[in-house]
Amino acid sequence: MNTRYSLLAGCCLLLCTVPLLQAQPGALDLTFNGTGYEVDPVNSLDVGQKILVQDDQKILAIGSSFDATYTARAYVFRYLPDGTPDATFATNGVFSYELDNEVDLYSAVLTPEGKILLAGSTTDYQTYRLLLIQLNADGSFDNSFGINGVLVQSVSVVEANAEDMGYDVALDTQGNILVCGSTYDADTIRHPFIARFSPSGELDTSFGVNGIATIPSSGEGSSAFKGIVVQPDGKIVASGYYGNTILWYVMLVVRFNADGSLDPAFGDAGVVKYNYGNVDDEGDDLQLTADGSFLVAGVTVTQTYNYSALLAKFTPDGMLDTTFGNAGTVKEDLNTFDFASNVVELPDGKIVMAGSSGVGPPGAFDLAVWKYHADGTPDMTFGTNGVAQHVIPQYSTMIYAMGIQADGKILIGGQARTTTNQNYFYIGRLQNDLSTGITERNASAEVLVYPDPATASSTVTLQVPEAVLPGARISLYTADGRLAFTSAVDELQHDAQHISIQLPSALAPGVYQLAFQQQGTRLSTSLFITR
Repeated sequence: MNTRYSLLAGCCLLLCTVPLLQAQPGALDLTFNGTGYEVDPVNSLDVGQKILVQDDQKILAIGSSFDATYTARAYVFRYLPDGTPDATFATNGVFSYELDNEVDLYSAVLTPEGKILLAGSTTDYQTYRLLLIQLNADGSFDNSFGINGVLVQSVSVVEANAEDMGYDVALDTQGNILVCGSTYDADTIRHPFIARFSPSGELDTSFGVNGIATIPSSGEGSSAFKGIVVQPDGKIVASGYYGNTILWYVMLVVRFNADGSLDPAFGDAGVVKYNYGNVDDEGDDLQLTADGSFLVAGVTVTQTYNYSALLAKFTPDGMLDTTFGNAGTVKEDLNTFDFASNVVELPDGKIVMAGSSGVGPPGAFDLAVWKYHADGTPDMTFGTNGVAQHVIPQYSTMIYAMGIQADGKILIGGQARTTTNQNYFYIGRLQNDLSTGITERNASAEVLVYPDPATASSTVTLQVPEAVLPGARISLYTADGRLAFTSAVDELQHDAQHISIQLPSALAPGVYQLAFQQQGTRLSTSLFITR
């Protein structure tokens, strides 16, 4: 998610009128709201920043809206799987919240109990503070969290005019809350940080230094963490950008140990500063892959202000994976203003990246969704030559959010901008051909898991139809394609054709996909987790 562009605007899709094209990967899904998209006007400046898919496949769209007095409120919309509003959520399907002059929501996560944790910032126009809001599944405040469901926290070393911005949130294996973003350092230069909170909303002072983890500061420009993931071993990885100077930014990827100290086994003493274009390279979203690598999606800018979407892949030890794309990166340059805001690795190993493309404000720009094979080459069966672009004449499109449903369909959200510069909440859905079956050397063979159903923290055994080879991996995915667990088989109890896995304790009830992958083979089966 790229909040630096969040006030630019735009949204929507081209209605496909040929029925035979409705099922083509990348096409607008006309079964969603009857049109393939939904535009929800609240005020004249609305922006959607995050999409979550619940286990029951209901859809949450999260963002903020500014009214005529420039007061910003938080908004959460919930839709049924067919895209119609869910009137049972909050007030007629919509949660809203106001605090001080401005509430900006940038991210959210579902807890194992099905609660909705919202993350962002709030300000009285004197100082900005981190903001966490936890809702029950019905959209009411969770009064067991923070103060009546709300937590406001300062993390800045600067007391006056501080700017604490929370851009992304994740949960660790113990249910602790990790928020990444930027804050002022002692020299009032914007600096990246991660803060850890207990499940009930208390700052965990045992993490990092007094609850805050960061990196040594030597640059002259602003820096920030924009994306965060937690590895199955508890280590924490964050991505964003680092300001070498006020005019030169590089992509930033950092790994911390579970206690908030830098991991010296990753990059250069825990830190990777990747310089792609020597002007402005930024990471907006971060994805942990099934093989333990990291995908970072964002933007690269030239000296002549040509914006290109950028996707980079880093190995588990923080090196650029030169087997991916063009020596480790994929650059998409459809027009003069292209950027990527989200990336997801699907259970079948393919990759989807979402963003926008056009000539940039005040000109037209519209959504762009790219799909790749695992090696970074375009999936030519998706859209046109691997990219889906859709336009509605009344709107321009700016995409900041993406979610994947259990059937593989792609949800995208952000802003819909009118020709008179009105900006509205937008969510749409694209067709996709998620493969749950898998290339097998023995197509008639089966993969089994038992016991099924299982419970969180229990041990299950996967039986595969062929000998386990060195380098094999096991991965567990949620119904909407999020990676919940991954491990090399060599690190698990196994024999020639059986692998035992202790399931993570934080798994929520629902249907998961358990995948086995080794050279020449990818196999998977569903697994139901009960309470």
